[in-house]
Amino acid sequence: MDLKEKIFRLSDEYEKHTLQLRHAIHCHPELSFQEKETSALVQRELARIGIPYQLSPVEPGVVATIDSGRPGKYLLLRADMDALPIKEATGLPFASQVEGVMHACGHDVHTSNLLAVAEILWNTRDAWNGKVLLVFQPGEENGGGGRQMIEHGLMDELPDACFALHVMPTTPGVFTVGSGPFTSWSDGFWITVHGEAAHSSTPEKGVDAINIAAAIVTALNTVVTKNLNPLECSTLNIGAIKGGTAPNVIADTVELNGMFRNATKEARDVMFQRVEEIVKGTAAAMGGSADIRFRIGYASVYNNEKLADFASSLFAKYEKELFTGISPHGLAPENWMLTGNQLMLGAEDFGFYAQKAPSCLVWIGTGDTASNHHPNFTVDEPYIKLCTRAMALFAAEYLTGTSF
Repeated sequence: MDLKEKIFRLSDEYEKHTLQLRHAIHCHPELSFQEKETSALVQRELARIGIPYQLSPVEPGVVATIDSGRPGKYLLLRADMDALPIKEATGLPFASQVEGVMHACGHDVHTSNLLAVAEILWNTRDAWNGKVLLVFQPGEENGGGGRQMIEHGLMDELPDACFALHVMPTTPGVFTVGSGPFTSWSDGFWITVHGEAAHSSTPEKGVDAINIAAAIVTALNTVVTKNLNPLECSTLNIGAIKGGTAPNVIADTVELNGMFRNATKEARDVMFQRVEEIVKGTAAAMGGSADIRFRIGYASVYNNEKLADFASSLFAKYEKELFTGISPHGLAPENWMLTGNQLMLGAEDFGFYAQKAPSCLVWIGTGDTASNHHPNFTVDEPYIKLCTRAMALFAAEYLTGTSF
């Protein structure tokens, strides 16, 4: 049987089990770096299939390798396992059984899907070359589990390519295979403004930290418009502000918390510099002082142009096979392939992989429902098999070495 035919046949064969795994993970969601039950499920499944695995130094991550035994390319496939601190409101029969925790971003799908892909690749390993590294990663939502795993040696042997997919609450079956910057650099900052307390009847004896903070907020809102190229895609916002104790007291301290996002590293570097200069300079000019602490966030996912072109061409070539038995009429939706510049300013810690090796992240629409991170986020389950087919097809075709 042809390799591609076998992939599609196995995706049908494994679909029921994949959904069972998804349900088991979904009803027992775990927050970042607490995914012990999910990790145990992954380990049981890998052992059942026969795939050797090891635990990551970054707990409770799991890493497995499928080696064809023949020289070839080295491909990394990644899935994230963590859930969010959200109370589920979907009413699904397999809804979260953990109060206040929910898989509201599809990581239950990513994990069960990669297990299905793993079994397909294991059972077709005589038909492709090289090896595959399967990464079941903790802490995508909070803390950058990918970054930590890389810091602990995950990519010391550098893959030739990295691939991941993410389900999205958009029209089912729509593939977004952007090239170039795909998500933003995302960083945070905390500012503490220092003034001098005084009674409101004698303002000349104090330094109003609230007044300074207001000036800082106003000044920071000019960074994007006055310090960056108008063609850059960047945002900056102050999301929290706290200060003052009473209406008749001039506040001596104000705290501000904000974030900025940038499509490029160059804009990000400008942002770091100008934010610090404006914060400290504004405070000093008004008789006070300010401290700023940055939180280095997630790196931009940069989709390698060659990999993105390879993926979109491959999916287009097998459009009929990908959608057979999935969509209502077995057909792809209209305008189902989005390519080119598809930048969004959200953040994804797959960016840390993309900064190390050529990478490709693909969005796959699995239902035009509530947005990610929403209590009503759901997935149209027939399209999970579309994810399995797409990832397994990408991996097998890349590792045969005939098209890339």
